[in-house]
Amino acid sequence: MSRKKVLSGAVAFTITGIFMWLALRKVEFAALAEALRAARLVWLLPMVGIVYLDLLVRAVRWRVLLSRTRPEPAPVWDLYKLEAIGLAVNNVLLLRLGELARAGLAARRLGIPGAAALASVAIERALDVAALLTIFVLATRLAPGIAPAQVVQGALLLLAGAITALIVLALAEGSLAPGGLIERALRPWPKVHRLVEQLALGAAVLRSPSAAAYAVALSLLLWTVDAALYWTAAYALDLGGIMDYPRAVLTLSWAGAVSAIPAAPGAIGTFEAFVASILRTFGAAPEVALAYALMTHMIMYLLVTVTGLAFLWRDGVSLAKLGEDAERGA
Repeated sequence: MSRKKVLSGAVAFTITGIFMWLALRKVEFAALAEALRAARLVWLLPMVGIVYLDLLVRAVRWRVLLSRTRPEPAPVWDLYKLEAIGLAVNNVLLLRLGELARAGLAARRLGIPGAAALASVAIERALDVAALLTIFVLATRLAPGIAPAQVVQGALLLLAGAITALIVLALAEGSLAPGGLIERALRPWPKVHRLVEQLALGAAVLRSPSAAAYAVALSLLLWTVDAALYWTAAYALDLGGIMDYPRAVLTLSWAGAVSAIPAAPGAIGTFEAFVASILRTFGAAPEVALAYALMTHMIMYLLVTVTGLAFLWRDGVSLAKLGEDAERGA
């Protein structure tokens, strides 16, 4: 194991330990166990359905983003499996290699250039940021006061930046050619030029108004569906009185911030600390807030991880080999 990987693992698990301590420090374990036992299991069924609907929407959107890379549209079922595999790899391996692993598998299985597959994944993430910020801002309009004005203003600035970046990348193909405006500006930095070139390749499909509208609509649907998971989970623990849909969007947005923190695979510990903290601000008791975070996280984590690893096993792909290939690609 490389020194870099050992150091990354040590940092990640240290941060996870700190956040897990923060999540547990004011919790009485007997009350936490009682809150989990009191969960109404009937609400778990729609939560399971939402997790798999999330994967389906991701697969359909990825099909749109890959439409310029193949003469025929990529099979949705193949993309569904690859999406599950990518998320599962992120959940079990350090360094968040799932996206690289997914792009590598897509290139081999779909017969598309590796750079195009990786670029489409990067554009997915940019669309995710823009869509999540959009539904967050809309939620603050529907329920004024759920977030400080400064946070809303910051979200609007980030949203404007994300949209601008996507537009620039979608229109950048000519400017990246030899002699083009962007090519001349980036000529002293060939690695940066190559990165921007790949991102522009992934965003080129967005020059089609119909494809762009479809990808944006699917991105908004994806995060709207995911917010419904957080909303449904509240009813499982009898928190419907403090968790309306706008607050579910706020909780989802707060949970999304976890991805910026280097932690153990699957954001274990950091997710619990962040989500429990916002539930406490809504008025939930510490034990119920942590029970909500644990239940929501474990349903998402276990379903996606088991599904993705099952697809890997059926396809005869070694997780260790896949991780090594992705790490070399990184």
